[in-house]
Amino acid sequence: MAFAYGLENREQVWTTDFGDYDNDGDLDAFQTTHSSTLMLQENDGTGHFTDVTAGSGLEISGFFLQAKMEDMDNDGFLDVLTGSAEHFFKGNGDGTFTEINNLFPASKDILSFAFGDFNADGFQDVYAGYGDGYVDGDPGFPDRLWLNNGNSNHWLNVELEGVQSNRDAVGARVTIEGPWGIQVREVRAGESYGIVNSFIMHFGLGTNTTIPTLTVNWPSGEVDTYTNVAVDQKITVIEGTCISPVATITPSGSTVICGNGDSVELTANSGFDYLWSNGSTDQTISVTEPGTYTVTIDDGTGCTGTTSLFVAESPDETPTVALSGEPSICVGGSLELTSSAAAGYTWSTGATGQTLTVTAGGTYTVTIDGNCGTWTSAPVSVEVLATPAAPVADDVTILVPGTADLTATGTDVRWYAAATGGSSIGEGNAFTTPFLNATTSFWVSDAIANGGGEAFGGPQNRLQTAMPGAYHTNADNYQIFTASEDFTLRSVKVFANTTANRTISLFDIGTAAVLATGTYAIPTGESRVQLDFEVPAGGPYGLRVVGGNPALWRDGLGSNPAYPYALGTFGSIISSSVNGANATAYYYFFYDWEVEAPSVLCESPREEVVAFVGPTGLEANASNGFSIWPNPADDVLTVSVGDTEGTVELELYDIAGRSVLAQRQGLNSKAPVTMNVSTLSAGEYLLRVRHSEGSTAHRVVIR
Repeated sequence: MAFAYGLENREQVWTTDFGDYDNDGDLDAFQTTHSSTLMLQENDGTGHFTDVTAGSGLEISGFFLQAKMEDMDNDGFLDVLTGSAEHFFKGNGDGTFTEINNLFPASKDILSFAFGDFNADGFQDVYAGYGDGYVDGDPGFPDRLWLNNGNSNHWLNVELEGVQSNRDAVGARVTIEGPWGIQVREVRAGESYGIVNSFIMHFGLGTNTTIPTLTVNWPSGEVDTYTNVAVDQKITVIEGTCISPVATITPSGSTVICGNGDSVELTANSGFDYLWSNGSTDQTISVTEPGTYTVTIDDGTGCTGTTSLFVAESPDETPTVALSGEPSICVGGSLELTSSAAAGYTWSTGATGQTLTVTAGGTYTVTIDGNCGTWTSAPVSVEVLATPAAPVADDVTILVPGTADLTATGTDVRWYAAATGGSSIGEGNAFTTPFLNATTSFWVSDAIANGGGEAFGGPQNRLQTAMPGAYHTNADNYQIFTASEDFTLRSVKVFANTTANRTISLFDIGTAAVLATGTYAIPTGESRVQLDFEVPAGGPYGLRVVGGNPALWRDGLGSNPAYPYALGTFGSIISSSVNGANATAYYYFFYDWEVEAPSVLCESPREEVVAFVGPTGLEANASNGFSIWPNPADDVLTVSVGDTEGTVELELYDIAGRSVLAQRQGLNSKAPVTMNVSTLSAGEYLLRVRHSEGSTAHRVVIR
């Protein structure tokens, strides 16, 4: 019989799925095989099939255990997803398919899956299972729900309700006719290798905005036809009756019952007869108990629609607090704490906005207004890190244009060309300026690194060199660890009995998200593998070899690993992925972990340092009552600073920039200050004058 229909396939066919890939109104066949490639069979409309695999883009071999056709992008053409050997092919509608890689990124291939519109947005989502072998699950790799991001294409979802036929309408066929041709879908109780998909049939429509004709062929023989069906909706078709009206329930307020005698009114849409799940036949009911309330509306002809609404009982509304960065700040820094959305906010500081800006260390909480009272978040602790004081640095003077040597105290000194912003222009306690033609200001800061560093963790070497350890032949299990702060997993030690490439992967056990992966050439014997995997604070995480025969040493039952293994202060290796009590009795593959955490650098305020170039003459300061005489001088130099009060500092520099005479004196009734220069050699000098109103430099001559 199969031969007569062109379906006698002498390959080892594992699954067959039927779908209309070319929209000609008949069901074509897509097959997975273990002895050849994927195969595509075209139905010529008479029920006879022809192999059209060549040139289709499906000529791929692999150990396929699952396959299904579905329109994932709503362009009107069926696409293909396979499992065990995971591949996704976009259907082009002309018998060709284009493979799209990494559509479902994970460290393992999807083993099996099912389709359905989980969030009712009109796009098919995928519930994926990640196991091993044929049907074995992987407890360490949870199932995933992949939500389709969608696009602007139109769609229609059709649910059938049998009356003469079985209620789920299994065996029914729906066709839609329009500019695209004829699309066909069937309600099936089981498909491919033992999977059950949603009974709601899905049609992608591309840019089309109406469906001219929709026909339902029921198992009973009943045929229902509808015209000009609107798009972008889910409809329910009742056998031999109608397209069900859409029922809605509108609450009078919050759908939360607090248990203090309160109630909520639920109102169905008008114009129908009503039957509620509590027996009421009114359009509106008042409920005082939590639970799911369902209403069935009837237009009077037996055409019904049903919908439900859940009324909650005082739900937990504890707010969460998101941080704009790490919970540690430098002196003078800030951190934003943002509450999850609520009707109102009160922070432990008294602030009332959704976001709180923190500049001081301490513990912070937010209290929000919930449906039935107030709720307070878990505390958030903010630490103020050590920050050094500004360094001490002296101004310098050079008599002629050139470079100046600046110095400052501190342990990690940085030099800048601006008071704020910009990158440092030098580091270290000493800094030589660029060539200066005029007096120029520079700024200097000190810094300190908080936390961070390098650590090693885990067994330094394998725990055994013989049984109960062994070079392991499968990659099912792995090491589990946590991270108390962000760190980098630099390297691990391994022991191999063959030289080969191994793929190593870091993944989040909770979400199965792959955080980092790489393939490494590992030689026979002991070696280190340089990973450089970035690990965010959190976990638990898994570090595993992906697929194949690892041929790496694993310490087995009886090796007595001493869990947990600290990774410095940055995290901990807590167990293997073996089920049950034996999780801490095995140790897999990776020894002597090298980890490194970043430090937080806190920088002091910047201190201004001035490099003076050349003297400032008498004329420039005369208007302020400032003067120097005599100039040239023989024995005594007199300085008047006018109305300036306080203390004056005088310092003479020779032409080489060396300080040769310094004097500090309090000012008294505007009396001039004298300096004895009789011991100085004749020549040209620079006089530096510091006082409460600033600092100036002047050229003087000693005879």
